[in-house]
Amino acid sequence: MEESSKKPIAFIPTPKEIASLMVSLITKSKTDSILDPGCGKGIFIECLKEQNFTNITGVELNKELYNYCKNKFSQNNIVNHDFLDLSEDNKFDVIIGNPPYTHYNSLPTSMREKVYSITKTRETDIYYAFIIKAVKLLKDEGELIFIVPYSFFYNTFAKTVREILAENGFFEIIIDLDEVNLFEGELPETIIFKFKKVKEKRDTVVLKIKTRLTKPAQVAERALESLEKRRENELFSYFIKKFDYKAETWSTFPDIEVSFFNRLSELAFVGVGMVSGYDKVFRLEEKTIKLLNDEEQKRVFPFVKGENCKGYFIQGCVYYFLLDNNIKSEEELCKKYPNFYSMILSSKEKMIKRYLPKNGKWFHWQALRNYETYRKRLDAPKIFVPTLDRSKINRFSLTYEKLFPSGDVITIIPYKDVDPFFLLGYLNSDFFRRYYFSYGGKRGNRVSYTQRLLSNAKIPKFSEKIKKIISSEAKKIFNQKSFQNCREKIERTILKSFEENLFDSV
Repeated sequence: MEESSKKPIAFIPTPKEIASLMVSLITKSKTDSILDPGCGKGIFIECLKEQNFTNITGVELNKELYNYCKNKFSQNNIVNHDFLDLSEDNKFDVIIGNPPYTHYNSLPTSMREKVYSITKTRETDIYYAFIIKAVKLLKDEGELIFIVPYSFFYNTFAKTVREILAENGFFEIIIDLDEVNLFEGELPETIIFKFKKVKEKRDTVVLKIKTRLTKPAQVAERALESLEKRRENELFSYFIKKFDYKAETWSTFPDIEVSFFNRLSELAFVGVGMVSGYDKVFRLEEKTIKLLNDEEQKRVFPFVKGENCKGYFIQGCVYYFLLDNNIKSEEELCKKYPNFYSMILSSKEKMIKRYLPKNGKWFHWQALRNYETYRKRLDAPKIFVPTLDRSKINRFSLTYEKLFPSGDVITIIPYKDVDPFFLLGYLNSDFFRRYYFSYGGKRGNRVSYTQRLLSNAKIPKFSEKIKKIISSEAKKIFNQKSFQNCREKIERTILKSFEENLFDSV
């Protein structure tokens, strides 16, 4: 027996209410061919039968689960086979289910190459392969209804999945369930989508859940109600989205159009921070710094971490021994920085196991990303923001101090002719937050600020008067370390600009 068929791959039962909701999204005939690609214990087959669908095929690789379904649904076509190996000669009108979610590295060996051959990357998940295979097995005009993690909307390594979906049809319905607790022991950021395999793309109906504190039965009931009445309710927002399939990342948020703009990368340098790869030895407390000699203390620099970003201003810092790659040997390190060397020597074996770039030594930093840029522009005003943030408001934070960025922040260094306070005020606005979400910046209950998304962010070409108002209010917050009513004034100013078209169109 193959390794992959001995035990289920990430089998997690789907709540019956959710399976029933998904079956309710089918608009095909009751006699059209339907496939459940990994039927597990048959919850989707059960719901299909309850809603009077008759032409049902279930595929299950695991022998024990296959026998369970074969006995329970003896009148249906239950097949003991790997869905990823199904012949593409036999296509289906509907494919519906909850595919397994398991990263490539955690898959059985025999399954890995199969998944790689479909997704063309080893930085993948088996559910990516299930989506691609399902699209290929759909008939023209067919419907694919899956519940899966949201990550394929933005993950760099899911680009192939997005391309295949974009080339073959459109999302008719997306139900964004955020991190609602649907699966026992698991809290993935989950969506239900209905994809139609057609040439002509149409608009997408999007439902977004308003709270994670709800039960599967409420999710199903309120989602169906919202779809039937075509409006929001107490649990779901409802809107129509013109889905941008060509975008690098996808989003379930309403679109926000900005017509006259500069990319942030045109106004500022945007870069990732530096990564030591072993903070345990490189990050130093003040009492430890005192044990270093004068030459060693010259290599200790203040850094900003996400925790220091308070929104508008920086509070505090941390200290790192910044060892650049000019130190070529362990002997040189010991000679130049003997006290620091003695501190890190006991960690040598663990530090050797870190991933290091080519020619990197065990005592080097893992990634001195943008080091020369930061060193040369240490005196410049800098805006830092945490790369991953659960805060309900943006935390772009300005400093004029000579601080380096750690690996958990993104750095924005405005160019000389750009007002840092204008950028600070706009980036901290709720308007920018909603705009950023609409372009793929949301990760469950968190915001993910990436170099790519921020660099490409559209900064409106406000009139000079509007920019001065935003800058003035941001400066008040920065100087007074108090938000008072300044945030609200910035928000009102931005909204007024869009209502009255107060932009520089040149």
